[in-house]
Amino acid sequence: MIKNIDKRLNSIDTFEKKENIKIPDTKKKFLQLIITEMNNKLNLLNLFPNEEKLEIILEQVNDLKKSLDSFRPLEGVHIDKLNDYFDEVYTYDSTTIEGNTLTLQETALVLNKGVTIGGKSLREHFEIINHKEALDHIKEIVKNNEPFNKMILLDIHHLILKNIDVNSAGKYRNIDVMISGSQHKPPTYLQVQNLMDEYFNFYEENKDKLNPVILATEMHERLVTIHPFTDGNGRTSRLIMNLILLQHGFPVTNISSQNNSREDYYNCLETAQTKDDKSLFHKFIANNVKEALIKYLEIISVNGDETTKGEYFYTKCLEYSNNKDKK
Repeated sequence: MIKNIDKRLNSIDTFEKKENIKIPDTKKKFLQLIITEMNNKLNLLNLFPNEEKLEIILEQVNDLKKSLDSFRPLEGVHIDKLNDYFDEVYTYDSTTIEGNTLTLQETALVLNKGVTIGGKSLREHFEIINHKEALDHIKEIVKNNEPFNKMILLDIHHLILKNIDVNSAGKYRNIDVMISGSQHKPPTYLQVQNLMDEYFNFYEENKDKLNPVILATEMHERLVTIHPFTDGNGRTSRLIMNLILLQHGFPVTNISSQNNSREDYYNCLETAQTKDDKSLFHKFIANNVKEALIKYLEIISVNGDETTKGEYFYTKCLEYSNNKDKK
């Protein structure tokens, strides 16, 4: 076993010579830590374990965000490919939550190859294409430093429903609606305009006060609770959440469409809507933001970049290992 470890450690030096690069000492120690203690796979849950209290989760998120910031600027082909992959997964999950039946592989084919999947409806194809276009749009909004407002919201919703429901795309509903499988009854359409005015007032009053994760969570929950559109409320709400997170330097945060996660999502949201208790939903989203940061860091921290990026993150990992050894 020791010989195998020595061989793998030597591979770091071999990589440096082969690629003609110099890996910073802190990063080299970090890679050695992964090889010797983590069986070649980084698991950040060792450093940031599951917690029950929202305050602690937000502290972990803040530290993970600092870790991610230590790798900025995030650039290069590997970062672009990583973002493309996460965007595909997010598009797949967000549309699947709403009933789309394309698989992740089929979603990637539609987005990357422009193929039509046999046996799937035209509407399902447009849901995938539209969602990715809307996601690209919010990234452009962030890049251009545009403030979130009513026009931005309606533009995003228009992208979600274009070629699907032209008459409703980008417009508040003028009918009353019910949510299938939910106890929450959305307000009558006569209240929508006033409630949406309050929605944007809340944002303006709290955009510089609230923790950005909580702000994003609130704007997500409040929008889907008002349910201002005849269709596309969930997808739009999750995009608005990510717009706010991206504005504050977080990666795209996904909510998995797998059964357990989807059920937790619906249950936490229903509790917020029917019992006036948002604590579960706040924790649910905060944990998803944490998971997104962990997934991102676990990949970019072990790439072949020879620069001194990530010093804060690598130092933290090494400090954790040293403290564990002393116990």
